[in-house]
Amino acid sequence: MEEQYNIKIPFGQLRLGKIVFYDLNRGMARVELSNSTEMAGDPLTVSITIPVGVFSNDGIFVGSLSKINTPVVVARGEGTNWYFVSYVASRNNSVKLPDLKEGELLIQSSSTNKISLDTSNNISIGSDYSSIHIDTKKGSINSNFKQNLSFTEASREVSGIIKRDLKPLNGFPDSLKLTSDKYDGNLSEIALDPKSATSLSFSGKSKNPPFIEKREIIYEFAYSSNIKDDLTESQLYKKSGLKSNEYSLTDRRLSRSDTLSLSLVSPNYLMETVKGTVVDVFGNILDINRFPIPIGSKDLTLKEDKSGNIKDDVFNLIRAAERKSIAYHFEINARKDLSSKAGVTLPNIDSKADYARNRSRFFIDIDKEGQLKMNVPSSSETGNISLLTRYENSSSFIDEDKDNPNKLILNQDRLDIFHDSFAKENGDITIKDETGVATPKDRIGNLNIKHGTPYHNIVGLNSFVTFSPELSVQFLDFQHNNQIDLMSFPTIANIASPEIIISGTKANAGGRSGSLNFDGSIELNVGANTVDRQSIWLDTAGSLIAMLGRDKNNVSAALSLDGDLVVQIGGNGITEDSRFSKSNNSYRSGALDIRVMNEGFTVTIIRVDKTGVTIATPGKLSMKARDIDLMAEGTIRINGDNVFIQDRLHHIFPPTSS
Repeated sequence: MEEQYNIKIPFGQLRLGKIVFYDLNRGMARVELSNSTEMAGDPLTVSITIPVGVFSNDGIFVGSLSKINTPVVVARGEGTNWYFVSYVASRNNSVKLPDLKEGELLIQSSSTNKISLDTSNNISIGSDYSSIHIDTKKGSINSNFKQNLSFTEASREVSGIIKRDLKPLNGFPDSLKLTSDKYDGNLSEIALDPKSATSLSFSGKSKNPPFIEKREIIYEFAYSSNIKDDLTESQLYKKSGLKSNEYSLTDRRLSRSDTLSLSLVSPNYLMETVKGTVVDVFGNILDINRFPIPIGSKDLTLKEDKSGNIKDDVFNLIRAAERKSIAYHFEINARKDLSSKAGVTLPNIDSKADYARNRSRFFIDIDKEGQLKMNVPSSSETGNISLLTRYENSSSFIDEDKDNPNKLILNQDRLDIFHDSFAKENGDITIKDETGVATPKDRIGNLNIKHGTPYHNIVGLNSFVTFSPELSVQFLDFQHNNQIDLMSFPTIANIASPEIIISGTKANAGGRSGSLNFDGSIELNVGANTVDRQSIWLDTAGSLIAMLGRDKNNVSAALSLDGDLVVQIGGNGITEDSRFSKSNNSYRSGALDIRVMNEGFTVTIIRVDKTGVTIATPGKLSMKARDIDLMAEGTIRINGDNVFIQDRLHHIFPPTSS
């Protein structure tokens, strides 16, 4: 029947109609023509190719499926073929034409989802309320979306209202929990009272504003490489391979709401940063020890009681508790030496041995009162040793291209960064590996850089704890009492080892947590705690080695103590560190050794040790007091060239035997 009417309709005539059906398999649409019926009263319909805006055989396409009953204009072509001419844009009750502006190109699917380009260099994507605005003339991008989610091969970033999976959707595929918009809609917002419903404005008797976070996780390798722990990954490189595990529970690390879960069982999650309020995966607001703050409990809730009232001071109580929450968190999933005689082994999470150093990670947590908590792991025996060097790129000092500092020179060894040491005398501790010296050469001195400090030679500190023949006390030799022999005092061969090995079975470079260099002075002011009025707790597992310079007044240390000075020397050592299990860590007696260097390489010594007290000086020893009592269970000897008692000279001649 259609063909009969097609013959009657003149060639090229335009007809108004509406789309009534799509045949997607054929790429065709059916159009019902207006004001045209058959003899039986049925409307006339014609077939056209589905109308689109732009189409090209190379894949370029602009278009959409218009809703059924969308008005169109069609025209008859050669034979019985019909073609789409245009849509009919009119302002009537059934068709809503958007508000158009002169010079604007508009693409929209609804009033809240559109793309606008105008002749004033503006591009807007979104709606009138939430959009990305690009000004190509000013070179600026502005976005006012409430939530910003980014998932790349390098990182995952969540910025907006804190949302957590409080009712885990075990039936939801893990593979979609990171990027799926449907999954995001099932997450719960975490608010001032995390146990109550979120309310941005006053609803009832209170409002419960949601917390925000800007959370980012950086991967070590591309996310899609699906890196497992080192034990699992190492098996993949063996011929036997590794059987895959089929787990039944949800994988927390594939979820966008996962947080605070860095561990070597999942080493590809290299570092994490959280700004705002730190909330764990179960929606708990955490204090600086990462322990849940009981907000939402009986006494700290915005919920109404049985009488329909909310406690008057509950808001202030919640805010006081919430001040303990973490506002900034940064953590690095620190790499560890997992090798052992049994091969690669993951850290035992149930072991506290060696202070659980093999589970230590670098982190900085700062709570909302500004209190800082920081942990710095120690290096492995083959880890880095920080050298005191300045850095220069090859382009800045290689004499080519007329001293052009911006030149790019591809050296034969492909070395770009060169070092020069500012340690005293290029350092005094040699760093070696299994083949020899393992440090770069100083580009200025052309010698291998050594480890050291800027102002003194640490190894040279040996002069403090040993005696050389040049040092003397210059005593006369009595027949009955030999001269004090400085060489008889206990000495230490090396206060600091002159050599460190960074590789192989004898590597001993470990146990280092940082190297801080300040070119200028530090002014440090430390307050006191409330409970004990104490300012600094210093607890070291090893010794303190210090060499102090002097100021213009020749002062090396000036201390003013408002209270007593209490010093204990000797006692029990540390027994929990397996690296030093062969050392004497039990109780031992101590010694106080004070040496004052005098003119002419002489030395004054005060030594207190297990033998007693020794004072030796090449100069005068003076004592003045209201009363002096000398008591001994043994012998008291007083000898000298001239001995005065009560200003009366007593000659000892001939010398008496002891």
